[in-house]
Order: sequence, then structure tokens, then C-alpha cells
Amino acid sequence: MSGEFQDHQIRDKIDINYKYTMGGQSKFFIELMNNIKILGTKCKICGKVWMPPRINCSDCYEDTDWIEINQTGTIQVSTIVWYTTSAFIQAVPYGIAFIKLDGTHTAFNQGIFSENLVPSKVKKGQRVRAVFLKEREGKMTDFFFVPESEYERWINKPEYEGGV
Repeated sequence: MSGEFQDHQIRDKIDINYKYTMGGQSKFFIELMNNIKILGTKCKICGKVWMPPRINCSDCYEDTDWIEINQTGTIQVSTIVWYTTSAFIQAVPYGIAFIKLDGTHTAFNQGIFSENLVPSKVKKGQRVRAVFLKEREGKMTDFFFVPESEYERWINKPEYEGGV
């Protein structure tokens, strides 16, 4: 018998049913799902606007208030995705970016889609706007961003809509 390693693989599928709570962030997901709103939080003391929202300010540790956030923003850093999970395989290639929404002090990571994805559409400084699925579940994947120049075309597709 040879001492060389031989790889043996068996294909299998594992289904796991799991229920989890969004805890203190639940309001964000409920407003997204029911009212097509993006919420952030604002520190009661220093006024910093957090997106993603935080229950307490990470700078001064004070409580925050929920506020509605603009649905437009600017890409801070990005990349194009060519390999992904089965949930997103139909969208390849697509972009992901840290987006700083107008009026916020922080950025968050979210998908960027384009009808003709080229690096210039997902670069730093690019203006983007949120597009929402018509059938929302209260998940981060209920919305994504598109270049502002493509917004009207995206919200006129039957499966998507614009925000408020």
C-alpha cells in the first residue's frame, strides 16, 4: 500500500431549520420589510448617526434614537464578486461595497447591482440608490443598491420597487 494521500469525498446535503431573533435590531428589519424604510440610529449625546444602527453609541456609549436614513449614498470601497453561493449565483457578477448613506457618519456593506457591471460603476465616490424587492422578508437581502443613473430602470422591473 502506498503512503501517498488519497482523497475520498462523499457528496451530501444538510438542511438545518433555525430560527433566530434580531434582538435590539428588530426595528430595522421590520421597517425595511413593512414600510420600505432604511433606519439608522442617532446618538442622544454626540449626534453621530450610525448605519448599521446601534443601540448604544460606540463612541460615547450613550443611548441612541431610531431615525429614518436617506436611501442614497456614496461608495467608500468596493469589489466585484465572481464566485458566490447558490443564493446569488444568478446575479454574478455583482458588486459589494461599503456605502456611506447621505447624512450618516458610518458605512455598511451591501450589494451593488448593475445592468452592465463594469468596475467604473462600483468605484469609490460612485453615487448609488437603494432598490427594494417587492416581496420582502425582513432581511438584508431585501434591498440592494444601483448606480443612480440606473435607478428608474430597476424600479420599473416587476420584482422591484423604489423606496419612500
